[in-house]
Amino acid sequence: MIYEIRTYNCIPGGAQELIQRVGEKYEHRAKYSEVAGFWYTDIGPLHQVVHLWPYESPGDRQRVRGEAAKDGNWPPNTYDVIADMQSEIYLPAPFCPAMRKGDLGPVYEMRTYTLKPGSFPEVAKRWEEALEKRLELSPLLFAGTTEHGGLNKFVHIWPYKSVDHRSEIRAKAQATGVWPPKGGRQFSVKQENKILLPAPFSPLQ
Repeated sequence: MIYEIRTYNCIPGGAQELIQRVGEKYEHRAKYSEVAGFWYTDIGPLHQVVHLWPYESPGDRQRVRGEAAKDGNWPPNTYDVIADMQSEIYLPAPFCPAMRKGDLGPVYEMRTYTLKPGSFPEVAKRWEEALEKRLELSPLLFAGTTEHGGLNKFVHIWPYKSVDHRSEIRAKAQATGVWPPKGGRQFSVKQENKILLPAPFSPLQ
């Protein structure tokens, strides 16, 4: 599997307009493949829309996108509310869980770590050693590294019931020594996070 993360920076007020227009057309796109998650930022870079698309392979992505474009109903006309667009292809980490649907959130934290070149195998080893205990506290939705786009990025997405729930879980993980993996920070050169909320049509709520 590969996963495409598309990030649209919208003009002020444009994110909700984009979500409305996409929602009106999404059924036409879903005939070819479903989005895993479609969110907008609540905390972090504002007026941003993030969507996660799973594909079997690069060829499958090209085929699906081509068929959807021929449909005539996709993509919706949203270019007037978008300031810029970014697409990155991610490979799932060895410990990435199977993609799920349903009410896991409604708060999703997306964490992006830019790693030192060549360090991901060691980061993955440390994650695998610690992750089982961390998952006893709350689930992991996705974890992967960039194959195309900004390289050496490691993205992980965590669902929570609320922002307070996130704070409680993270505090408990740190207090009990469950998380983060020991020594992991030495491999990061940059870390970012954002809090995402789901669009009404997102399979993840």
